[in-house]
Amino acid sequence: MEQKVKNKIKEAFDSLLRADYLSLDKVNELEELNDYYVDIFNTTASILQKQDSYISGRRGTGKTTALLKGYYECLKSLKSNSNLLERKILPIYIDLSSCSDLFDGDNIELFEVHFVRQIIDSLKRQLESFYDEKKLLVFKKDNPALDDLEYIEKMLISGNLLSRSRDENITSKSATSDKKSVEACLSSKNLNFSGKADQSTLNEHSKTYTQTRGVNVQEFLNKINDILRKSKIDQTYLFLDEFSDLNSEYQAKFSKLLKSFLGSKTNLFIKIGVITDRFDFGDRIIIGRDIFPIPLDLNEHVERLGGLSIALKKLEETISLLIQKRLIAYSPEITFDSLLKGNKTEIIARIARESLGVTRTVGMILQNAWKQAESNDCKIGLNEINYGIRSARKTYQKQYEGALKIKLIPGFYNDLWNALIAKAIEEKGKNSTRPASHILIAPNRKEYFNVFKENFLIHLLEEGRSSKYGGNYNLYAFDFDICLDLNIKYAENKDEYTARRFVYDTVLANYDSYFTSSKLKSYKCPTCNYIYEEQEVAKAKVKRCFADDSVLDEIVHQSFEIAQGNFAEVEVKILGLIATLKPDEAMTAVEIADSVGCTRQKVSAWCSRVLAPKKQIFIRKGDKNYYYGEE
Repeated sequence: MEQKVKNKIKEAFDSLLRADYLSLDKVNELEELNDYYVDIFNTTASILQKQDSYISGRRGTGKTTALLKGYYECLKSLKSNSNLLERKILPIYIDLSSCSDLFDGDNIELFEVHFVRQIIDSLKRQLESFYDEKKLLVFKKDNPALDDLEYIEKMLISGNLLSRSRDENITSKSATSDKKSVEACLSSKNLNFSGKADQSTLNEHSKTYTQTRGVNVQEFLNKINDILRKSKIDQTYLFLDEFSDLNSEYQAKFSKLLKSFLGSKTNLFIKIGVITDRFDFGDRIIIGRDIFPIPLDLNEHVERLGGLSIALKKLEETISLLIQKRLIAYSPEITFDSLLKGNKTEIIARIARESLGVTRTVGMILQNAWKQAESNDCKIGLNEINYGIRSARKTYQKQYEGALKIKLIPGFYNDLWNALIAKAIEEKGKNSTRPASHILIAPNRKEYFNVFKENFLIHLLEEGRSSKYGGNYNLYAFDFDICLDLNIKYAENKDEYTARRFVYDTVLANYDSYFTSSKLKSYKCPTCNYIYEEQEVAKAKVKRCFADDSVLDEIVHQSFEIAQGNFAEVEVKILGLIATLKPDEAMTAVEIADSVGCTRQKVSAWCSRVLAPKKQIFIRKGDKNYYYGEE
């Protein structure tokens, strides 16, 4: 195989790692995305609905790709000869992770000004990229109302929006002057008062103050609505990506502004990308009324697809299609089947169980598998896929272990993880031919697994799964490669993973006190280790076990040490990964970005400006900067 072809195959697999490398200024890249995009859950149709919505999913599930696909469909609608939507939609795309300067300061009025400027700048730049210079002039001529955008932008720069929003210095002055003259003459013969007195008073009072009137958002939206009406454009869609890359403080600040955009009745609709369990719209925005979810996580679709087994089968079919479309886009002469050796069904099944709907994981597996294949016969078999799976899992585990090491994740999670693994090994030891890969837990304890989920150590497969022995639970699975590593059989059908032995609530009960101080107290029997909730034994002065009458031990709320700072999820992953790297293992910003799933600029900027000055990480400078955490 020629080196040129090998490189193209590598580019195809690398492109699965993330979509934020695509440039909005290059329409040809969006056209390629449109060609190879695989819409497993019909997400694009949901995005194009006329309602405010948020696209949620774990990091790497394709939120940015879905938003870019929706954005491109809107761009196409502006061309009358290819309007599949039968309406014209003007799209605006903003990456919030690159807008951190918007959030500096506490003045919400100025924040509104900056955000409106960001919208206008993005809109102008994206229109210019979509049309060449000649067509843009025609478009502007046909849509003269777009000149109003120029006017708004100029008024914003000068601090004056529609003559009612401006920064102005106001000085008020007052002056008074009094002059009086009196004459008096005094002699021995007559009394005559003569004298002259002048009195002049000048009082000047000067008061200078700055009055900031923020941009009235509704006023701006009304103006946009006028532009749409005059331009014969039906709607504007505002795509806001990487909301979860903002820390909790910035999310709260932005949500206040977001509320004024939702339901504005001006034909402007919000489409915002968030990471599962890592977003907060505040109490003013009500999900299901003000904004509607579009989920990408596999567990959200299991019931709709007809069960876990059917969902996994559909996932396997999608992975084959996904890979083949990428190869066609980058190297049309190569088919996926021609790159495989051995059992294709087993290869795809392993990729599906390791990735479980996370497209970036598919990319990491294939990227590393191809490295192995290149050094041999350029064929991917089970050995190469197993190497790719192992490499992907190790990368995620490094991020988790590094975050634990520098206390971005509380240390008790390590104890909880070890307890979960011990339970699985114990079940395997009872009968090695039975699966021990899955976990059932009560829904009210689902937050216990959030850290493990976002680090891909445990995967949520289904909510409300009934056990064969009664009760509804959330169904999870250990990472497929962890099961391979521990020689644990992976459950494949409902009769296997709904067994009583998969219920882990007795393990999790030991950690109840870590998650909330307001939770009811628990009591543990020192003899049989059974956990009682407080309401079960509340009436007894002396709490005793119902089974063996032992006096119960109270489980009290525990404290734990955690690093100071308000870190976003992406920052925890970046710092966690770098913290595990020794000087000879140092990685570039691009390599870190590919592993974590963010932009290279985010890595380099945060490391150079924040982490390195605090000596939390170290940088080896050269032609490229290399980052590591251990000297």
